Amino acid sequence: MEGMEEKSWWIKNCKVFLEEQGLYGTLLIEKEPPADIQLTIEGLLDFLKNAGILLGIDMALCQQIVSDPAAHIQQRLRIAVGKPAEKGQDAIIEIYIEEDGQRTPKVLETGKVDYFDMGSVNTVKQGAVLAKRIPPQPGVDGMAVSGQPIIAKQGRDYRLPQGKNTKVDEDGCTLLAETDGHVVFIQRENKINIFNEYVVQKDVDFSVGNIEFSGSVRILGNVQPGFRIKAEGDVEIQGYVDAATVEADGNVTIRGGVQGRNKGFIRSGGNLRTPFIQNASISVEGSCYVGESIMHSQVSAGAKVIMEGRKGVIVGGIVRAGEEVVTKVLGSQMATPTELEVGVHPHLRAELASINEKMKELIKNVDKTQKAVDLLENMNAGGHNLPPDKAALLQKLKLTLNHYKLEGEELMFRRSEIEMVLQDLKSARVNVFDTVHPGVKIMLSNYIYFVRDSLSHVSFVIRDAEVRTVPL
Repeated sequence: MEGMEEKSWWIKNCKVFLEEQGLYGTLLIEKEPPADIQLTIEGLLDFLKNAGILLGIDMALCQQIVSDPAAHIQQRLRIAVGKPAEKGQDAIIEIYIEEDGQRTPKVLETGKVDYFDMGSVNTVKQGAVLAKRIPPQPGVDGMAVSGQPIIAKQGRDYRLPQGKNTKVDEDGCTLLAETDGHVVFIQRENKINIFNEYVVQKDVDFSVGNIEFSGSVRILGNVQPGFRIKAEGDVEIQGYVDAATVEADGNVTIRGGVQGRNKGFIRSGGNLRTPFIQNASISVEGSCYVGESIMHSQVSAGAKVIMEGRKGVIVGGIVRAGEEVVTKVLGSQMATPTELEVGVHPHLRAELASINEKMKELIKNVDKTQKAVDLLENMNAGGHNLPPDKAALLQKLKLTLNHYKLEGEELMFRRSEIEMVLQDLKSARVNVFDTVHPGVKIMLSNYIYFVRDSLSHVSFVIRDAEVRTVPL
């Protein structure tokens, strides 16, 4: 009888909560038991068992509760702890080709930077290892206090960046070059391609005309006003670009500088390197490396804008970067309006929006095709053989469904890659190693800072939901 009274008291006056997928069991005692009821370990364990707690019970805490229940009234007591699940390790892709941004121009004894000595474009031999994939590791399931398994998150898999003239080895984890040529890592597509190279021995002018090439282009002279170069690989120009258009899916190197005259446009799917940019429009999906100056230009970089030369000045126009801007001088003593926006990633966000639209359209097409397949298969299952034209249509629809499935997997892979990049962006910042002049507007993410007085050797960062300056 006494045991029944204790059991009834536990049921009426205590509550049990299972938290975080059952990893934790929590006990709440709402009021003290009457003097004529003596609590026991056995009674408490029986109550916990009936409430679904079987494993990981804290016996020491149980002893404290039954010995002095008054000390634990209205407290959420963690009475049991299960075994947490261990997340699997994501796959790792190791790239074995040199990044253009890792090379730096030669600094002479005089302190000047020799932009002609930055190395040549990357070339590989057939069979060269371009990248390797370390497969994901499985997660380890945990155990809830109820005895039920807690399913672990598995490590995410990533594909090798296979592009033109590359192949995946039989082990499924090694990307190899299929031919000799110029290797380019196109960041926006996450592909390594190998191209042949087109070389122009002189200026790009009326004797040459516009250039559009499926590989890389190297110009040994200048690009004259009004002409256009478009390449699927890299573009390397030994001279200057004067009010012309240069577009490349890979890296762009312009050793003589860019004079846009408010007409020039440069687009790079990788990185851009040049000694100066003046009155031009620049769109770079990687990083923009500039020697001496960016003046009165529109510059947009998915990653960083780095001023490398002794002067290193940005004045006038708008400079945008996904992660960071580094310069020596920002603005001018004349308070020239100069804007910096850091923490944006326009290329990837636009691609992500496009992928989401394609996914919506793909889902509609899959649904429409699946209904047609189901209709024909039901007709065939009714005991009547389909006519030859209907049978052929059914086979074609099944192939189309398989194609849609592969396309959907590609889109989901790419969406996952972009989302990871956007999530892992470093904190937006602007580093100025000499002087910031009045008239400069700095936007970090969604926060704005107007420079009203000259500052020296400062870094602009986000702290406590506002832009602040910290010394360098």
